Amino acid sequence: MKNLVKKIIKEYLEEARLSDILNVKGGEGELRDFLEKEKSKTFDVDRELPTQLTLKKRYGKNKIKVLYEWFDNSKHDLKNRIRQRSNFKDISEFTEIFNNTINKLLPNELGKGVSENGRYAITIKEYNITIIVVININELDSNRIIINVITILPSTHIDTRNIIDLFVY
Repeated sequence: MKNLVKKIIKEYLEEARLSDILNVKGGEGELRDFLEKEKSKTFDVDRELPTQLTLKKRYGKNKIKVLYEWFDNSKHDLKNRIRQRSNFKDISEFTEIFNNTINKLLPNELGKGVSENGRYAITIKEYNITIIVVININELDSNRIIINVITILPSTHIDTRNIIDLFVY
């Protein structure tokens, strides 16, 4: 059984995340069916990127609303960059991971790592991506933060001269 699983994974999977493998249950046939299904999935670029998020943790005693602005246009197609530069299965999976990361970053880093408006980089190690964002905390008094998502890069090697801080998750 062990050799068969290794053979199937080598044969059918280009990339696998631990979370995908842990979701597999059942015998050899079910594993093969699962891998075939995962291999044949196509990335859905028709889904919309989220426009806002209310943070799970409060900052002080206040709930904070994060407003997203996506640098997504005909010359800089962010959805296609997500598809090409990551191993996400669709926009929904990306936004779930991105929202979870923002919930870890904010408000914990407000006043510490995120102490001023500017460009920051967020690296998500499990997915081998770095997301470049501009964080505007000017409206923090009105319980809002604006995050402009610039781009997604396929690795942890970025030019740190143009960013204020790099956060790794």
